[in-house]
Amino acid sequence: MHGFKTTAERSLPRSVHGRRGGILIWDLPLRLFHWLLVASVGAAAITGFLAPEWWLNVHRWAGYTIGFLIVFRILWGFWGSWYASFKSFLFAIPETVHHLQALARGQPSHYAGHNPAGALMVFALLAILGALTISGLIVLGGQENIGVLAGFVDFRVGADLVAIHKILAIILLVLIGGHLMGVFAESFLSRENLVRAMITGRKSAGATAGIAVVSDGTASLPRAVPRAAMIASCVGLAGAGISWWLLRVPPSGYVVGAANASYVSECGDCHYAYHPSLLPASSWKKIMAGLADHFGEDASLDAKTEKDIADYLQAFSSERWDSEAANNFRRVSPGDPLRITATPYWKRRHKAIAKSVFSQKNVGSKGNCIACHADAMTGHFDDERIALPISKVKPKSKIKSSEATKTMPINNGVAKTMQVQLFSNLRRRPR
Repeated sequence: MHGFKTTAERSLPRSVHGRRGGILIWDLPLRLFHWLLVASVGAAAITGFLAPEWWLNVHRWAGYTIGFLIVFRILWGFWGSWYASFKSFLFAIPETVHHLQALARGQPSHYAGHNPAGALMVFALLAILGALTISGLIVLGGQENIGVLAGFVDFRVGADLVAIHKILAIILLVLIGGHLMGVFAESFLSRENLVRAMITGRKSAGATAGIAVVSDGTASLPRAVPRAAMIASCVGLAGAGISWWLLRVPPSGYVVGAANASYVSECGDCHYAYHPSLLPASSWKKIMAGLADHFGEDASLDAKTEKDIADYLQAFSSERWDSEAANNFRRVSPGDPLRITATPYWKRRHKAIAKSVFSQKNVGSKGNCIACHADAMTGHFDDERIALPISKVKPKSKIKSSEATKTMPINNGVAKTMQVQLFSNLRRRPR
């Protein structure tokens, strides 16, 4: 009958009744937090586990979003509505144990808000996501030399935390799997669609019959939304202010050094003038000592120019840098210590790239770094700046043999000019 309410519904304060007869449990800010977190974690997981490294930009912004949401949820746990507040699901250990035992028997007690098992999951997810965010910032700043901690974390610290970050991510996936199983199990046992409840915010009166339901009216839109907006604004402004202050410190690990005109001119005439941080001093010394047979070519120089270039390469070799590229290219191939593309790191990072990519006219060879790395001349080699060039082939019906592949040839003159400009803009934080 239209307008009929059950005894359970009539016993509840008026503010918990919705127009459709449901009982308001989850306020709108909590629901927005939940689904935004689902989207952000999904984006971070996909870009972290499945996408290539040049999707790092998406991954880190997903991480920033997760960090913002976690801080908001912690604050909302103190100033949100009753069922969003931590005090509503802080259960004593005996009650939690009893609930888990009953759940194992398939006869758990039902709660209007989070039950003890759900409460454990909430705190576990917040802890793991918080740890993931912090470890991600450290990895980003130390290994990648970008982000708010780039000026404070050394490469080794960031690299050491990569494994921890991955382990935390796997733990998160396990927790998510457990969370989903718990949601489906509770939905089945309570005959209440918990996914729909987290969308609408309401549970049916029948599902909460015989259960004490608390409502202080703060879950309603007029009271919850302005408070949540104020908290979110404060978190956003505080985060922006802290980030601005941290980003004022230049990234560590980059050496101040003007470009060497002789190096750019002499070496850049034949190929991309490799950044000096890509080989250790010992390799550069051997290269300069063997210019008469430089990878099968005679690249001999006059004594003054040769010394000028040799001194430059020694001064700015990989030992002087703390970047990801310098630290990894410092380990050369024992059998071919002079070739950058023979280093274990180069081979590992490029093994998934098809050989046909390197044979394209707009790439030319494995050693033409600037074809794919937009920042190769700075020595940064940021994952976000990677872009594999793609040959554009016309449909067979319109193709001509002379134009089977459209290419973007590298102009060495332009490259040299850019290199002079970019080398001059490098910075290093004083140590």
